[in-house]
Amino acid sequence: MARRVELRGIVNALNESFVSRNNDFEGFWTIGQLKLLAINNNLTTMAFYLTPPKHAPHFNLIHYVVLHYSDMLGHLLRKQQIPDNWVSEARITIDFNVNAKHEQLHECLTSGEPFQCCCQIIDDTGRCYSSVVYGRSQAHSPAKELKSTRKLTV
Repeated sequence: MARRVELRGIVNALNESFVSRNNDFEGFWTIGQLKLLAINNNLTTMAFYLTPPKHAPHFNLIHYVVLHYSDMLGHLLRKQQIPDNWVSEARITIDFNVNAKHEQLHECLTSGEPFQCCCQIIDDTGRCYSSVVYGRSQAHSPAKELKSTRKLTV
């Protein structure tokens, strides 16, 4: 019998996958591409609601993120035998304007500027399950990055 508390594991899995270096779009790290998109559009925060898009005029980075992670959410719910209607809302929010106190957490891990990724699921009773991951990223630059050769990349 499924329990709502299992949504905590699902929210952690979604968030860890999202910030993973294996999260590629067209062979390049998705977080770096989102950072470049945010810079180009003068944004500091981007939110992705994990409901499959009804129509997509063209397949782009935003569409990929929403489609890929809404599919992953559905798969994880089925795997845990959790009914879809237990999830009222699910979203991933990435913030590229992270509070300076968190910047020290990842000072030496990698180059780039800090970001915060928050994944939240709100169940049908109104309870919120969330996961926060901090990391560092540079804006996407094909000249500085190697394209992934994995066959499973989009």
